[in-house]
Amino acid sequence: MFAWPLILAALALAQHPPAGPAPARGPVVVELFTSQGCGMCPDANRLLADLASENQDVLALAWGVSYWDMYGWEDRYARPEFNARQEAYVAAGEAHRVYTPHFVINGAPKKFRFRPETIREAVEAETGVPLAPRVARVSPSSVSVAFTGPDRESPAEVWLAAYEPGLVTMRIEGGNNAGTEMPHFNMVRALTELPAWDGGEYRVLDETACPADLACAVLIQAFSGGPILGAASIPAAAAD
Repeated sequence: MFAWPLILAALALAQHPPAGPAPARGPVVVELFTSQGCGMCPDANRLLADLASENQDVLALAWGVSYWDMYGWEDRYARPEFNARQEAYVAAGEAHRVYTPHFVINGAPKKFRFRPETIREAVEAETGVPLAPRVARVSPSSVSVAFTGPDRESPAEVWLAAYEPGLVTMRIEGGNNAGTEMPHFNMVRALTELPAWDGGEYRVLDETACPADLACAVLIQAFSGGPILGAASIPAAAAD
């Protein structure tokens, strides 16, 4: 008769097993659209570096845009696809128009201007994005991507951003920042669209380009200019 309590307890555990650990979340994704011709952008670039150093859960990415090139200096990091990424955020309602410096947090609409304390408070208030993809180098210059998530009614975009890790300085010889030793942090050099994700299991195991001297970030985005659903990064091959 003394065995009945143990049997009942075992049955209860079988029907209601202990909850497992919560799935790992991704980082807080902080994007900055910046320009070497923008007078406020040196300070914004420093702020981006500070946000990443203050919080190890922040994935910081800076995108060079070309809107200021007409004023005497061609931005060395700007790419048309980076302009298009910012324009997608504007079209989705994240901002009223393109401008620099433009911070975006987790792809969600904030519509704040460059006020460092407001941006810092917004980053501190955010939690990491829901999904944390697994990114692994399969060769010094390529990576694989895998993750699992809930079913979706519409496909999500998956992007691979190759970026120059850390803080670098470049002398600007023209435009609004002429004569400035301008800091840059985690500047994106290339953006590749991977196959869309329809929900469930996702695997891209063939060789996806990620140059050995660059770090790479995977961004899972609900739609063009929409919320970021997942993110992860991998360091440059030399830093592995």
